[in-house]
Amino acid sequence: MQRATPSREPRFAVSITLSLLLHATLVAALYWWQQFLPQMGPVQTTYYVDVVNLPVADPRSGSPVQAENSADVAPPPSPEPPAMAAPQPQSRPVARQPATNTESSAAFQQRMAKLQGVADAKRQAQRLEELRSKVAAAGRSGMPRGTGSEAGSDYTAYLHSRLKDAFRETISYNTKAPFVAMRLTIDGNGKLLRTRLEKSSNDKVFELSVRRAISLAEPSFTPPPGRSQYEGVFVFRPEGVAQQ
Repeated sequence: MQRATPSREPRFAVSITLSLLLHATLVAALYWWQQFLPQMGPVQTTYYVDVVNLPVADPRSGSPVQAENSADVAPPPSPEPPAMAAPQPQSRPVARQPATNTESSAAFQQRMAKLQGVADAKRQAQRLEELRSKVAAAGRSGMPRGTGSEAGSDYTAYLHSRLKDAFRETISYNTKAPFVAMRLTIDGNGKLLRTRLEKSSNDKVFELSVRRAISLAEPSFTPPPGRSQYEGVFVFRPEGVAQQ
């Protein structure tokens, strides 16, 4: 008959657990103890320099400590005064002209321009007055022994200007160089009695535009001088109207 031996595995597990708890307690105790210790900084090295007995290039025998009232000790050399620098020339600020000067000069120029314009107007008025005086002294201008009722070239020029203005609005043609010579007859009241075609380039469109221009200008005709019947020939071309 065999006896059952107790298992060692529970004892081994208990031992490991106790060991872990013990180590954790030691680590916690060390961390807690470090909180109370002073913080140790980095180690610094201090050097002391003897500023009284400075090292020299050619030492002599004697005590390393200097006597307080020793005659052998030479006084320290006095520092040389710094060299005087040559004064730099200072640039003078450019004086700015005030804006009032510019404004005053502009106002002065405007005032002078106004005065010049007034003087010119006065001279022109004086000149016109002199011309009127000369004309009045010379008498009326006109044709000797004329009564003012003669049908001269002035009425022809008047008709020419009226026809020319109307022809600008009606001009039209088909051929290259059209022309029309038209004779006009006007009675003493300024009414157009008849029109007669004297010469033509046989451009019917151009002839129609000439007749339309005469009809358009007829209402502006005035009675001839002396209310006498007038008759004249006018030549129409694309360039304008000419007197014949």
